[in-house]
Amino acid sequence: MKRGESKPSGNLTAASERRKFVRATLVGSALIAPKNGGRACTAVLDNVNKIGAGLRTKERFPANERVTVSLAFLDSDGAEQQERLDGTVAWVKNWEKGFLIGVVWDDLVTQEKNRWLYYYLEETLKASV
Repeated sequence: MKRGESKPSGNLTAASERRKFVRATLVGSALIAPKNGGRACTAVLDNVNKIGAGLRTKERFPANERVTVSLAFLDSDGAEQQERLDGTVAWVKNWEKGFLIGVVWDDLVTQEKNRWLYYYLEETLKASV
């Protein structure tokens, strides 16, 4: 640090810290349906954690739109599992083949409510430590 420069603010320091809920890479099929009854569309799940997910889709979803996301993925035994989670679109970015969206789940993923996704996240994050 040069003389006369101030130390980074607490907010900057907090922003540079690792996420509390680390994202796990989980690539798979997803279906996103607006809660307002609009048309559902397919998407590709890129990553997920206990509080949300990142997806790629050809359809644009406005920020703050309430949605239901249905995920399909293979568990550790290679069997297809499905989870259905309600959430809110937190952000939307243009992407070369459509849109990248971030969805924040209404409820934290738990073993009781989302057995397969919870198990996947626990095992994946253990393996990455």
